[in-house]
Amino acid sequence: MRNSAWLLVGLWVVAGLAQPTAPVDSQAILIDGSSTVGPVTEAVAKDFLALAPGARISVGVSGTSGGFRRFLAGETDINDASRPIRPAEIATAKDRGIEYIELMIGLDGVAVVVSRTSKIFLDGVPVMTLGELNLLWSRESEGLITRWSQISPRFADEPIVLSGAASTSGTFDVFTAVVCGKEGDSRTDYFGTEEDQLLAEQTGANPYALTYFGFAFLDHNRDRVQAIAIDPRPEVIDTPPAILEAINARRAAAGKKPLVAVGGKPQGILPSVDSIADFSYPLSRPLFFYVNKASANRPLVQRFVSFYLSEEVIGDHEFMLDVGYLPVSLELREAARQIWTNRITGTAFGGTITGFTPADIARLYRKHAGF
Repeated sequence: MRNSAWLLVGLWVVAGLAQPTAPVDSQAILIDGSSTVGPVTEAVAKDFLALAPGARISVGVSGTSGGFRRFLAGETDINDASRPIRPAEIATAKDRGIEYIELMIGLDGVAVVVSRTSKIFLDGVPVMTLGELNLLWSRESEGLITRWSQISPRFADEPIVLSGAASTSGTFDVFTAVVCGKEGDSRTDYFGTEEDQLLAEQTGANPYALTYFGFAFLDHNRDRVQAIAIDPRPEVIDTPPAILEAINARRAAAGKKPLVAVGGKPQGILPSVDSIADFSYPLSRPLFFYVNKASANRPLVQRFVSFYLSEEVIGDHEFMLDVGYLPVSLELREAARQIWTNRITGTAFGGTITGFTPADIARLYRKHAGF
């Protein structure tokens, strides 16, 4: 992290308390949204205050979806987002006359983690296939899959303890879309929160717990937790036949395709700088913030966003890696600056939030920028 003595910016977490309304004076910027992007924005805001010491910047972490609700109600100037804007949010913005500017600021991976002292994996190798994760997290598993050994004989015969992102989180949206096959289609009998540090601490203390959150929180908690490697194959490996039959009966009732058990040894990919950058890690994703076009007319917001998008910030690899994220490519940084300079509104991704390759992202975002 850069040296910075500015302490005027603080993260606040929505917990049923009244939140401040959007500021009307020119010396305040109100930001809400993703708990994943929040630490980046907080770090940038602290550095920005050295240039604008009279400014007041609030950085909230009510989750990407929770933040979009406030942003689309005109309550905030900027929404941090760990996924692109969704179709329903696009429609709400149109209905309410909210124009927004979509700015890509980095890359991240959703890390699936267990305790450093995990006893889940009998062979000591923390790896799961996407099929096993689907079996663990799918809606059909609720009330049925309660012990690790029900997923695979590779796992301990102990109760499953799950936690993860709250349903207001963009991390929840991305994780469920990739792992469960449909955004939001998750079991609900888990502890969900926007407080990623709490997830790390709780999971680190329980050898039979599993959670998920952004790569930055893994990087900052490696003394507590470790990532599991993810095998991108969707097949379930050696699940007991009776369990697979029961799950597939529930899936059939829900109109879903059956899960298939195929033998073999999982070969997983760990989240890392390289595997996230090339999207070989299955839960890689771009990060954004969205600026209300009306707020973009204010000089302080203009200065802050231009500072955020500068090469000295999102182009500074050391800074981005220090706060736990990866810089996007130079061509995407230039596209973001072009979108901001020309105040290009709307989204490059048409409401789709997952399934992009790095080439897809570059093509769609550069097209949006007019390159």
